[in-house]
Amino acid sequence: MADLTRIAQTVAEAVNGPGRHALPERLCVACAEALAADAAAIILMADTGHRAGIWASDERARRMEERQFSLGEGPSVDAFRSRGPVAVTDLLSPDEVRWPVLVVDLAGADSTRPELRSVYATPLHLGTSGIGVLSLYRVRPGVPDRAGSADIQVAATSVTLAIVGSFLAPPADQPALRWLDDPPLDGVEADQAVGMVMVQLGLSAGAALDRLRAHAFAHGREIDEVAHDVVERRLRFTEGDR
Repeated sequence: MADLTRIAQTVAEAVNGPGRHALPERLCVACAEALAADAAAIILMADTGHRAGIWASDERARRMEERQFSLGEGPSVDAFRSRGPVAVTDLLSPDEVRWPVLVVDLAGADSTRPELRSVYATPLHLGTSGIGVLSLYRVRPGVPDRAGSADIQVAATSVTLAIVGSFLAPPADQPALRWLDDPPLDGVEADQAVGMVMVQLGLSAGAALDRLRAHAFAHGREIDEVAHDVVERRLRFTEGDR
């Protein structure tokens, strides 16, 4: 019980603490500290595929989340879709076959920097409605035990309440949703690009997002870069891209 209280208090301190960083980024740092993780990340999104933003405690975790969203597969993606936690002992293990495209992508990363090998991704939700995912990363392979998993669920609940509370009751000296005014990744532009591809190819939103992801992967780019080119009309999808 003492550990659970400590975790909740650490998250609460992140909500009320000073600093120029956005609330979700402060929550990431707090979760990594409270749960003895090497890094943490939060992605906020909706069932439609709309992504409000990705925040992380460091650049390694941010990159991991970016790659998963761009490729459309990975532990965070599965946690959101399944509404349940996803544990990964070692992303680079030969036995890990759940996300072949992501594993190949990670295997080709710069080997001179430490890799985040183990992941525990758990959904953030209110009732049956998903709002995102909290992911905890560690450099060394392994997964949390039962007590560790329970600690992460407490953190996820605290993070959800903190984020939803910021929508409903922002601090008196801050406008509502200030931390969403300039998210680290431009989810609005990605949505605009999805809408344009829907019109260009006559596809559903999900299928249009898949086309953007496929194009990004085929050309070794981030999906946000491709979305920006579509919105700026430097890239147009044609019938041959179906």
